[in-house]
Amino acid sequence: MRKKYLILVLMLAVALLGSFAFAQIRSTDIVLSISPLNPNPNQDVSATISSHSTDLDKANISWLINNQETSKGIGKKSFSFRMGSLGTPTVLSVSIETLEGQTVSKNITITPADVDMLWEAYDTYAPPFYKGRILAPSQGQYKVVAMPNIINQNGKVDVTNLSYDWKKDDDNQIDSSGWGKNYFIFQNSYLDKNNVVEVAVSDISGGTNASGKINLQPIDPKILFYENDPTLGTKWETSLSDGFSIDSNGKTIVAEPYFFSPKNINSGDLDFGWSLNGNKIDAPNPKNILSVKPEAGQSGDATISLDINNINTLFQEMAKQITVSF
Repeated sequence: MRKKYLILVLMLAVALLGSFAFAQIRSTDIVLSISPLNPNPNQDVSATISSHSTDLDKANISWLINNQETSKGIGKKSFSFRMGSLGTPTVLSVSIETLEGQTVSKNITITPADVDMLWEAYDTYAPPFYKGRILAPSQGQYKVVAMPNIINQNGKVDVTNLSYDWKKDDDNQIDSSGWGKNYFIFQNSYLDKNNVVEVAVSDISGGTNASGKINLQPIDPKILFYENDPTLGTKWETSLSDGFSIDSNGKTIVAEPYFFSPKNINSGDLDFGWSLNGNKIDAPNPKNILSVKPEAGQSGDATISLDINNINTLFQEMAKQITVSF
């Protein structure tokens, strides 16, 4: 009886080992990955496969693009290809003949899309008629706008009909993410030398995805002086430098605080501290315009200084001085 029991146990063990040896490999046992995850049009893409259920190093692996075999070999676990034009789907397939004699397939459809990332300094000052780009200072605000280029079977997808997931410095921005939210506004921290903003964009089906990334770096604000002419107004074409001459009738100097925030330079947040030869001057009104007139019969040089400070920030401050002759 004991001998029969032992034989039965051995037969059961052999049966179990046989079942493990011939366990069916399924497509879910194969992990197919691509890099980058959301490729742009005409971009080179790397694909890899991995599995814990079978030895891929000994498998015969075939790679196909749009059902056309383009690469094949034993243990060929990686493959590179190039995406098509914007909105043209690419079907990537891999067929695996395992060492156990089974064949398993895996495929994904990739539709190339891209995202243009635009930014502007939000609530930051630059003088009228300034033609350059307004930059953001430390503890200033940025507005980043995502402009996706996504095409599906119905044509180009409207930017308002997409979902946006925003990140700043790898932190999810949940309140700023969601359906139709294609812009993100944030304030730079004085601790940050730069900010990396990313966005992942998808359509309602989740079948089309795109991503964008931008690196933003704040700058130091600056002060430039200009002459205000009674007839011509402010002479924006040339800023003043040392040696500016003031005649007996006097001159009016306009100080322009480039790239300070807020945009309204008359805001109480911005403190203007004027001085003449080191002696403080009562704040003029408007506070960025100073009229200077030498005393009768006096001649020589003088130093006009201005310190501008945003009282709500730690480092948004700049000083400028000019030596004038009269």
